[in-house]
Amino acid sequence: MKLNDILKETKTTSIQGPVDRPINQLRYDSRRVEPNDVFFAWKGKKSDGHQYIPDVVQRGASAVVLENPRYMDSRGPTYIEVPNARRAMATMSASFFGRPDKSLKMIGVTGTNGKTTTTFILKHLLSEPKVPVGLIGTVRYEVGDRILPAARTTPESVDLHGLLAQMKAANCRAAVMEVSSHALEQGRVEPIEFQIGVFTNLTQDHLDYHESMENYFAAKAILFTNLDRPEKPGIAVINADDPWGVRLMKLIKGRVRVMSYSVENRGADIEATNLSYDSIGTRGSLRIGAESYPLELPLLGPYNVSNALAAVGAALAFGIPPHVIWERLKSTPQVPGRLERFMSKDGVTAVVDYAHTDDAVRKALTVLRQITLRRLIVVLGCGGNRDAVKRPLMARAAVECADHAIFTADNPRNENIELILDHMAAGVRDADFDGHYERIPDRRHAIAHALAMARPGDVVCVAGKGHETTQEIAGQFHPFDDRLVVQDFLRRRSG
Repeated sequence: MKLNDILKETKTTSIQGPVDRPINQLRYDSRRVEPNDVFFAWKGKKSDGHQYIPDVVQRGASAVVLENPRYMDSRGPTYIEVPNARRAMATMSASFFGRPDKSLKMIGVTGTNGKTTTTFILKHLLSEPKVPVGLIGTVRYEVGDRILPAARTTPESVDLHGLLAQMKAANCRAAVMEVSSHALEQGRVEPIEFQIGVFTNLTQDHLDYHESMENYFAAKAILFTNLDRPEKPGIAVINADDPWGVRLMKLIKGRVRVMSYSVENRGADIEATNLSYDSIGTRGSLRIGAESYPLELPLLGPYNVSNALAAVGAALAFGIPPHVIWERLKSTPQVPGRLERFMSKDGVTAVVDYAHTDDAVRKALTVLRQITLRRLIVVLGCGGNRDAVKRPLMARAAVECADHAIFTADNPRNENIELILDHMAAGVRDADFDGHYERIPDRRHAIAHALAMARPGDVVCVAGKGHETTQEIAGQFHPFDDRLVVQDFLRRRSG
């Protein structure tokens, strides 16, 4: 492939050098550049990719796509100046891999909470024998029968279009993917034309990046305003119970077809009512348009019902008949690290959940309170080098909703664990909370302590890390899986 083959759809400011050069791969990591590769350099919040240009020139790069023309040289590779190198990488990646997104039905799911559960349920609803559906999200990537580890919720565009190309080769008919606000704002999912966009909810998160809820919402809205296309318009599936969802519906009203869903009797297109919960799952009534069915969902809590309704809406928009959707809902599998249940032989229930915002913590514990026979205990940490504003809010949600809370490490990264715990404790300094929480910095010890103090009928929620298999401390990734730790200590108490 030649460089000019992938430049046709890319907006450039200037080009210095020939564009008929052969290219092998597209790279954004200078350490991986080999002869005839294209390297993309942009200035990020933590580092400036332009500083690595001399290194990639030495490595034999065929071209460098950059934003700052001061780094151009008269020798070596072709230099392509663009307004935004990350967006240029997205359009060039799509062309490099032959626009695999156009061979797939593209479904994007966005929102603060519920993306992972919604995508897992949706993949289950769409899956049929010998007709695979691809999955891209926080927990893992699925390409046909292959399961790959997920580096991030929404991959960089080179990796994303590479995954889509693999899905096309595996004869997948659709790709269901989580679309983060970062990816939308940075243009990582360009120039994909999603046929279906799903909005789950919006609560405070990522303000260290977006700075305000208005900016956060604007980033999420990109997925839905892009559904407004004269040819092949998309369909939006939106949570009518969420105030930001209502605002989003008003934003795109008259321009994009909307399918709404609700668990609060909002008169939506898809509704669940008369809900009841136990340790096995949820029962109630399901209405899809004019058709009604008895709901049997093997997942816990109203927000998981909401996630299921989001998946129902997307499956309906995809063309799956309502009665088929209803039948498949009954066999919905547990989602890794999303209210995932484990039991000891003596009757202690442990639940591992990814809740890492105050809203998610509050919702998870409210659900678990309904199935708790005795005490509800929560083990909770907050990530380092991330939005510190939410730490006291998460801690307060924990002590208000549980009988006892244990504050511990999550992924402290490069922050001092005790400082993070201080931030959490600042949210529960009221005298009313004395004795309702304790601090145990070591996460394994905290989980062990919670399960040791539990008695039959108690529920222990281990929140924050969910499906993650490592713990990041001071730049090092250590093997750590809440689910494995929980199962180990449950076996010990049962033995």
